[in-house]
Amino acid sequence: MSDQSATMQAVRFTDVGAPLLRTTLPVPRPEPGWALVRVRAVAICGSDVHILEGHTPVGFTPITLGHEISGDVVELGEGAVGQGVDVGDRVFINPIIGCGRCRYCATEESNFCPDRGLLGIHFEGAMAEYVVAPVRNLTAVPDRISHAEIAMVESAGTAYHAIRVLDAEPGDAVVVIGAGGLGLQTVRIATALGLRVVSVDPNAAARERALAAGAERAYSPEDLMPATEDGGYIALAEEMGSPFGFAHAVDCVGFEETVNLALCLLRPRGSCSIIGIGAAGVRLPDPAIFVRRSLQVRGIYTYSSKDIANVIELLVAGRLELADSVSLKLPLAEAQRAFEAFVGGDVRPVRVVLEP
Repeated sequence: MSDQSATMQAVRFTDVGAPLLRTTLPVPRPEPGWALVRVRAVAICGSDVHILEGHTPVGFTPITLGHEISGDVVELGEGAVGQGVDVGDRVFINPIIGCGRCRYCATEESNFCPDRGLLGIHFEGAMAEYVVAPVRNLTAVPDRISHAEIAMVESAGTAYHAIRVLDAEPGDAVVVIGAGGLGLQTVRIATALGLRVVSVDPNAAARERALAAGAERAYSPEDLMPATEDGGYIALAEEMGSPFGFAHAVDCVGFEETVNLALCLLRPRGSCSIIGIGAAGVRLPDPAIFVRRSLQVRGIYTYSSKDIANVIELLVAGRLELADSVSLKLPLAEAQRAFEAFVGGDVRPVRVVLEP
């Protein structure tokens, strides 16, 4: 694509409380080592909402949002040819851009790079017809996988990270708290890896979605809240082959109540991954609960390149289904409506995808 005067439509964040701005911008040019991608699908996630609400600062304004991306490569910058993708490839874009020099980037963990930036937060994002990204952040995916499904790989990468660090064995019982978009991805990843999943969510429709995604059981928090040490959840855990409580838990919500529920449900030497970040601070229980039961708790921040590669491998092999995560597709011109649909209602869409 060589027309230097070409323009594109884009959706921009200008300020907290302001409506999204749909505008015309020049098509960006790929710098050396980068690629120009025609965006075909970009999903809305909680991080985008946090930007609109002022909880997540951005690098500059106005800025084009969007970091869950699928598209087609249309141009390679200088030095990007022969680096794993070609013009015409259908690709997933890892939005985390590391420095490429530090110890974390060297081990494919750019999510921990001290100088990292994210498309849609620190760099221009993909709620536009075109986006540029380092070619090393692109992974070619077979054409038989839909663009909307490829866009789901980003959130599935976080879910994979959360499951990976649990060191779970096939057949282990894991409680997944929260059955929104990220929670369902966690259910799907855990099931694909051979774990037995119990989903917890206060919403009945969300629990039904979790069962359809592969959970064996689904409960409201009140159903599992242990009133005493011999509460009903112990019997359930034993029934699933995990005496004295569940082997693992993943909290996809990040509220004080959900973190403490996850810890209460664990057996001695149990492990917990916390993905969700609630709006309010969380007070943890007395340290004795960790020490006397030797619990392990890990915070999960996004994913490594290897996590993404493993998710795509599962997807291509047919062991993972992500298409059902997409509940609404809208054109870029309806971005404002898409955000309203994502955050509104008791049964909000699991994932809303814009198709520029």
